Amino acid sequence: MQIIVVAVVLVALIAWIVVKNDEMSGLGRNVKAGTLRHPHGKLVRAKATTVIPEEAPLANRIKRSMPIISSGAIIAVCVVLYACDFTVLGHSSSQLLATLSSTGIVALIIAAEATLRAPEAARTFWTYVYALVAGVICALVVWEVVAAAASMSFSEESTLLVYGIVTCVCYLLGSGACVALLPSKVTFERTFEDGAKRSITVSTRSAAYSAYVAMMGPSPTKED
Repeated sequence: MQIIVVAVVLVALIAWIVVKNDEMSGLGRNVKAGTLRHPHGKLVRAKATTVIPEEAPLANRIKRSMPIISSGAIIAVCVVLYACDFTVLGHSSSQLLATLSSTGIVALIIAAEATLRAPEAARTFWTYVYALVAGVICALVVWEVVAAAASMSFSEESTLLVYGIVTCVCYLLGSGACVALLPSKVTFERTFEDGAKRSITVSTRSAAYSAYVAMMGPSPTKED
């Protein structure tokens, strides 16, 4: 799991740098064409090609974003594996459940469903990374507490099952809440001084969004 967390953080950091560099391309006072930051020179025009969706109440967004299908299915799988280990295979410990817990695939699946539950414009690689990281962080925060409580309240054989179920719930809450709290996305078509045109989708909370809107005049109309 630690390897997965480190890999996700590194990929997210590199992707964030690349995306932010593209967002700010052509903006600012000291714009020099041909540089890594401003390959096409100064941005001269921006046009919104999508509109800002009407913001739903937070409670509705949270309910819509919770990946309950994958979480419920994985919890059921955990129970089945636990039962198979002791009643079918005759293991002295839950080896199947331990194998599933150590792969990290549970977090990947739950984050994927949370991403698919996001509005269409927000179903991006970035949303998936955010959902995955949020789910893992939520699990890391409670793992020690749950492990300690489970070891005191349950038998050694039952601890792993409790641990697995609570971990799934943490992924559910972390990934779902993250997707619900993400800002809206708007796509712009940008025109640079050398005539190049590039499309980009940005968050309504980003500095680039404010700059694009200022260049085009009135704010994009919201959907009814």
